[in-house]
Amino acid sequence: MSNFDQRLQAGWRVWSEDEPSEYDRPPRSDPRWLRELDQIAGTGPQKTSSVPIKLLARLLLSAQRCNSAWLDDFADDVAVIDADLHEVLLAFEKLQQEPKGQAEQNLNRRVAA
Repeated sequence: MSNFDQRLQAGWRVWSEDEPSEYDRPPRSDPRWLRELDQIAGTGPQKTSSVPIKLLARLLLSAQRCNSAWLDDFADDVAVIDADLHEVLLAFEKLQQEPKGQAEQNLNRRVAA
Protein backbone atom coordinates (compact mmCIF):
# COMPACT_ATOMS: atom_id res chain seq x y z
CA MET A 1 0.00 0.00 0.00
CA SER A 2 1.41 3.40 -0.96
CA ASN A 3 1.67 6.41 1.36
CA PHE A 4 -1.05 8.09 -0.66
CA ASP A 5 -3.38 5.11 -0.19
CA GLN A 6 -2.90 5.39 3.60
CA ARG A 7 -4.22 8.96 3.58
CA LEU A 8 -7.41 8.04 1.71
CA GLN A 9 -10.67 7.18 3.41
CA ALA A 10 -11.17 3.56 4.37
CA GLY A 11 -12.00 1.39 1.38
CA TRP A 12 -10.67 3.88 -1.19
CA ARG A 13 -7.67 3.05 -3.37
CA VAL A 14 -5.80 4.92 -6.05
CA TRP A 15 -5.15 1.83 -8.15
CA SER A 16 -7.56 -1.02 -8.56
CA GLU A 17 -6.10 -4.49 -8.49
CA ASP A 18 -9.07 -5.72 -10.53
CA GLU A 19 -8.77 -6.15 -14.27
CA PRO A 20 -10.49 -3.34 -16.19
CA SER A 21 -13.90 -4.32 -17.43
CA GLU A 22 -14.78 -4.44 -21.11
CA TYR A 23 -16.59 -1.10 -20.65
CA ASP A 24 -13.49 0.67 -19.33
CA ARG A 25 -11.63 0.52 -22.61
CA PRO A 26 -12.69 0.68 -26.25
CA PRO A 27 -12.48 -2.48 -28.35
CA ARG A 28 -9.19 -2.91 -30.16
CA SER A 29 -10.99 -3.01 -33.49
CA ASP A 30 -12.45 0.51 -33.03
CA PRO A 31 -10.90 2.57 -35.89
CA ARG A 32 -11.51 5.90 -34.14
CA TRP A 33 -9.61 4.72 -31.08
CA LEU A 34 -6.71 3.57 -33.26
CA ARG A 35 -6.64 6.88 -35.19
CA GLU A 36 -6.57 8.87 -31.94
CA LEU A 37 -3.68 6.78 -30.63
CA ASP A 38 -1.81 7.30 -33.91
CA GLN A 39 -2.32 11.06 -33.69
CA ILE A 40 -1.15 11.16 -30.06
CA ALA A 41 1.95 9.20 -31.06
CA GLY A 42 2.50 11.49 -34.05
CA THR A 43 2.29 8.63 -36.55
CA GLY A 44 -1.22 9.26 -37.86
CA PRO A 45 -2.22 11.48 -40.77
CA GLN A 46 -2.53 15.16 -39.97
CA LYS A 47 -5.96 16.75 -40.20
CA THR A 48 -5.92 19.59 -42.71
CA SER A 49 -8.42 22.11 -44.05
CA SER A 50 -8.43 24.41 -47.05
CA VAL A 51 -9.28 28.00 -46.12
CA PRO A 52 -9.31 31.09 -48.37
CA ILE A 53 -6.47 33.49 -47.56
CA LYS A 54 -8.96 36.36 -47.29
CA LEU A 55 -10.77 34.64 -44.40
CA LEU A 56 -7.61 33.39 -42.74
CA ALA A 57 -5.94 36.81 -42.81
CA ARG A 58 -9.02 38.56 -41.39
CA LEU A 59 -9.34 36.07 -38.54
CA LEU A 60 -5.63 36.11 -37.68
CA LEU A 61 -5.52 39.91 -37.65
CA SER A 62 -8.59 40.04 -35.43
CA ALA A 63 -7.05 37.49 -33.04
CA GLN A 64 -3.83 39.51 -32.89
CA ARG A 65 -5.68 42.75 -32.15
CA CYS A 66 -7.57 41.01 -29.31
CA ASN A 67 -4.37 39.42 -27.97
CA SER A 68 -6.02 36.01 -28.17
CA ALA A 69 -4.10 33.41 -26.15
CA TRP A 70 -4.83 30.64 -28.65
CA LEU A 71 -2.78 32.46 -31.27
CA ASP A 72 0.37 31.79 -29.23
CA ASP A 73 -0.57 28.11 -29.01
CA PHE A 74 -0.35 27.82 -32.79
CA ALA A 75 2.58 30.21 -33.32
CA ASP A 76 5.01 27.42 -34.25
CA ASP A 77 2.61 25.56 -36.55
CA VAL A 78 3.45 25.46 -40.25
CA ALA A 79 1.00 26.61 -42.91
CA VAL A 80 1.33 25.32 -46.47
CA ILE A 81 0.88 28.06 -49.08
CA ASP A 82 1.32 28.33 -52.84
CA ALA A 83 4.82 29.12 -54.10
CA ASP A 84 3.51 32.24 -55.88
CA LEU A 85 2.05 33.62 -52.66
CA HIS A 86 5.30 32.85 -50.85
CA GLU A 87 7.28 34.89 -53.40
CA VAL A 88 4.85 37.80 -53.10
CA LEU A 89 5.06 37.71 -49.29
CA LEU A 90 8.87 37.66 -49.37
CA ALA A 91 8.93 40.64 -51.76
CA PHE A 92 6.43 42.50 -49.56
CA GLU A 93 8.50 41.77 -46.46
CA LYS A 94 11.63 43.11 -48.18
CA LEU A 95 9.81 46.31 -49.18
CA GLN A 96 8.60 46.76 -45.59
CA GLN A 97 12.17 46.55 -44.29
CA GLU A 98 13.60 49.13 -46.69
CA PRO A 99 13.52 52.84 -45.77
CA LYS A 100 10.55 54.58 -47.42
CA GLY A 101 12.57 56.70 -49.83
CA GLN A 102 14.71 53.79 -50.96
CA ALA A 103 11.66 51.61 -51.60
CA GLU A 104 10.16 54.32 -53.85
CA GLN A 105 13.46 54.67 -55.75
CA ASN A 106 13.67 50.89 -56.30
CA LEU A 107 10.06 50.82 -57.47
CA ASN A 108 10.69 53.70 -59.90
CA ARG A 109 13.76 51.89 -61.29
CA ARG A 110 11.75 48.72 -61.87
CA VAL A 111 8.95 50.63 -63.60
CA ALA A 112 11.44 52.49 -65.82
CA ALA A 113 13.21 49.26 -66.85
